[in-house]
This record gives sequence, structure tokens and C-alpha cells, in this order.
Amino acid sequence: VTGSYPPMPCGVGDYTASLAEALRRSGKARVAVLIGDQEGQAQPGVELFRLHGWSMRHAFAALRAAASWKPDLVHMQFPTQGYRSGWLPWIFPLLLRLSGFRVVQTWHEFTPMGLRGLPLCLAPGPAIVVRPRYVESSARWCRWFLENRRIVFVPSASSIPRSGLTQQQREELHSKLAKGQERVVSYFGFAYPHKGVELLFDIADPARDHLLLICDLHDDNIYHQTILERCRRKPWAGKVTVTGFLPPHEVGNFLSASDAVVLPFLAGAGEWNTSLQAATAQGVFLLTTSSSAEGYDPVTNVHYCRPGDAEGMRLGLNSRIGRRVDPVTDAHANWAQIADSHIGVYTELLAIRSKG
Repeated sequence: VTGSYPPMPCGVGDYTASLAEALRRSGKARVAVLIGDQEGQAQPGVELFRLHGWSMRHAFAALRAAASWKPDLVHMQFPTQGYRSGWLPWIFPLLLRLSGFRVVQTWHEFTPMGLRGLPLCLAPGPAIVVRPRYVESSARWCRWFLENRRIVFVPSASSIPRSGLTQQQREELHSKLAKGQERVVSYFGFAYPHKGVELLFDIADPARDHLLLICDLHDDNIYHQTILERCRRKPWAGKVTVTGFLPPHEVGNFLSASDAVVLPFLAGAGEWNTSLQAATAQGVFLLTTSSSAEGYDPVTNVHYCRPGDAEGMRLGLNSRIGRRVDPVTDAHANWAQIADSHIGVYTELLAIRSKG
């Protein structure tokens, strides 16, 4: 169950689609996905059920959709862009359990997701998390509820495929993206204040760099307005491209053709950041922030700086921009491992049911 599904822009939606495909490819599971009615393209071998909304008045329709497919268990993803302000997703695990379904939840954020997540903590069943040290990093009230909960850490992976461009094709695309500048410095992901997108204008060099912002920016969003204003005035006027939302394969090509990807997250990045994983999958030099790691990792081609340290990031960018490595991981292999970890959780839950 997910509120978002490709092509709707949402990291959790992309994650769910990749997980569904990996589970199907494993040959160990049949998969159906309950989504909203405004988004979602069918995948071969994955059935889609559509719900007309996520308010409580759609509860019976959601339960009927689940009952019609007769699943061994229901797996819900939290949070997603598509749930919007509806209360049904947060109550649905309890409703499913009361209706006799076994339920698994995945939490992509901490606490989980504020006090609205309290019903999720009360619903029985295991919780899968994509961030390490989840319980220790959650709010105190949440730690009390999770003390005896089965929490399983399963790292996420990028839904952006590795680029298949040849060196010549990459050089041609680089020349097109650079628009007369020497270097292409890219950002990829959603543009939220905690992502620190505005720092790119202080990290990159307008005399040499063309900024490629692979994201959506809207004039009616106050934070986006500040970024667009920096794009339009000197010294960056004419040296920034905002691509808007792009298909996954095109994102992979643009990242691959860049000299560097910069992700200046204000709270630090980690293995759960799919934007970071998308960049490292291309072998391109990545500059990002961390509250624990520092300096350059030659294996992954990632340079870590302290969050908010624009000067350190500027030095880090110039130290190895343009360096490329062969990616150490393959996205399909990662998703196969993720699917196996999920199947392990499912099998454990169903074995408990059989004993009961």
C-alpha cells in the first residue's frame, strides 16, 4: 500500500515500485499494490488496485480491495507524497489487523512521522526501517512504544538505473549541459529547505561551472522563489538549468555526464538517501555532508563535509571534481538483496501465524 507510485514524483513511491519489481523477479512472491487513483503506471507482473482517496470515508473501499486479492499479508509504506493530509493511511494498519490481515510497515522517516504516527506504533506486526539506529534516534515517546516492537533495518537502494552511455555519448551530453561553461555541477532530488539547495550557489564557481538542478522549482513556493532568484541574477544568470521532473533513465544519464554531484543536506546524508545512492551508482564524484563521516572515500568517490560548511564544500568540490570510478554496487543486485530481506520478514510473520 502506497500513496504514491511512478511516474508521480516521490522517493517512497519509487522505492515501492522497485521493491515490487524485485519481489516479483525473485519468483518467491506475487505482488499487488494499492495506490491512489491519480498516479501509477502498471508494471509487468504487478497488479495495481486504485483507491479514490485517502480520507476515512474510503476505509471500506480500501478493505474491500485488500479482501478481493486475498493476500497473505499487507505491507504499507510511510510516509508518501500521495497520502497528503488523509487520515486513512495512519489508521489503516489497525483496521487491517482487526479485519484479520497480517500487516508489515516500512517507515522511511523517524519518530515515525510525528504524533500522527502514533496509530502506526500501536498496530501489531513488524516494522521495517531504512535508517540505522532507528529506535535510538526517534523521539522519546516513540522509543517507549517501540521498546518491544520487532524493528528490522533493511537498507534502501537507488531506483535510478546506472547510465548506459558510452564515453563519447557522455562527453557529447556534457558539452550540451555545460552550455559553454567548463564544468557541470548537478543537484538531484526534491528541493526542500533541509536539502540546502541554495548552498550550491556558494559552493560552485560561476566563472567555470554550469549548475544543473534536476528537480522541480515552482514560483508559488517561497523556498523555491529564493533559489529561482539566485538563478536569475548575477553572477549565475544564464548559468543554471532547472530540468524539472525527469524519467529515471534520463536522471541517470544527466548524473553520469556531470563533473560532480553536490548534495549539501543541512542534517547530513546517509545510506538511506536515495539521491546519494543514485549519484554513486554512476561513479561520478559526489560531494555531500555528514555528521559522522568526514573527508574523501576513494572507493565510493564521495567527499564528506560538515553540514552547513560552504567553504569546506567549496574546497572539497575543487579537490576532485571530474574524478570517476567504477561503481562498486549494482542496483539490481541491491534490490535482489532487499527483496530477500523482505521475504525473510514475511516468512517469519507467516510462520508465527501458522503456529497461532
